[in-house]
Amino acid sequence: MNHPDLLRKIGDFVPCPFVFSSGEAGSEELLYLNRAFLDQIGYDYEDLSNVQDWFLLAYPDPEYRESKRTDWYSMIKEAKEGGKDTVFVTTQIRLKSGEDKWYEIKCSMWENYFVVAFIDIDEVYRQREELQRRNDFKDRVLSVLTHDLRGPLTQVGSLAELMLITDIAPEDKELFSKKIINELKSVTDFINNTAHWASANFGYLNIKKELFNAEELFSELVSFYGAIAQMKKVGLSLQVKPPSLISTDKEIVKIILRNLISNALKFTPPGKNVIITAGLQDEKFKFQVEDEGMGIDPEHLKDLREGRLSSRLGTIRERGLGIGLSICFDMAKRLDAFLDFESEPSKGTRAILLV
Repeated sequence: MNHPDLLRKIGDFVPCPFVFSSGEAGSEELLYLNRAFLDQIGYDYEDLSNVQDWFLLAYPDPEYRESKRTDWYSMIKEAKEGGKDTVFVTTQIRLKSGEDKWYEIKCSMWENYFVVAFIDIDEVYRQREELQRRNDFKDRVLSVLTHDLRGPLTQVGSLAELMLITDIAPEDKELFSKKIINELKSVTDFINNTAHWASANFGYLNIKKELFNAEELFSELVSFYGAIAQMKKVGLSLQVKPPSLISTDKEIVKIILRNLISNALKFTPPGKNVIITAGLQDEKFKFQVEDEGMGIDPEHLKDLREGRLSSRLGTIRERGLGIGLSICFDMAKRLDAFLDFESEPSKGTRAILLV
């Protein structure tokens, strides 16, 4: 057996994908792809005649490709000028299968020869990204949790104290009582949302499907939020088209709908309406909460879809963290349901949930 054959057999034995090339940096010719490279990365000799073919295939986005190519050869140049013989970079590449994966790429250089190895770090990298996302989200929640709870609780305390020490008319007492109830409901919603977010993000959420009546669920929610609508002088109507039986996780659907209705009321001014409808549509059950409120601007809607918290004040300065709708998107995804919004600033919003 000659030396090249022996080296190929040794290279094919190595479980890590690697490439052997030679030539001037930037115009190298690929001499050898080991078995792990062919199996895991996927490109073969017909795909890659030189290193430029690699950049075209591994980085299909032109801007990202140019950035990676410039950085790579800059590092090689600096290493050679500094008397070093290795460089490495962390990057995301497109496999022949079409999948995008993260790799740590290490290059060893000797004269005009290059050995480039690929270390699969995709799972570790994505876990780190997810951990960072959760930590950022947690920090954001904790940073405003005290502030958002202090306001409603302070107002409840002030109203209760005022009712005790002041001789007020019966109609004013009824108004104060409604305000206290609404503030307490707001606090309850906030605490529930925080608890649901924690469950969803730390692996405690289990899907439990059951058969239930959507009309009964909606009636329960409308009854719960009726006092808030009445106080704000917002019309709240419900229409469920039969058949209204649905099989899914009732509690998760309830969490999503509570948030949709709560937000619709929050951003709808007095004299306008919130209209709730439900019914079958193309073998899916469609829940819709439509309001005549402030609407959602495109940038804010993009934040919600991407899981970023973005707080806004309601029409009577109700506070909110933005955690509720973020939870809605997350839970809809876990339920294999579709949730989206159609909105136009100053004209209103339509929230659509397909289960």
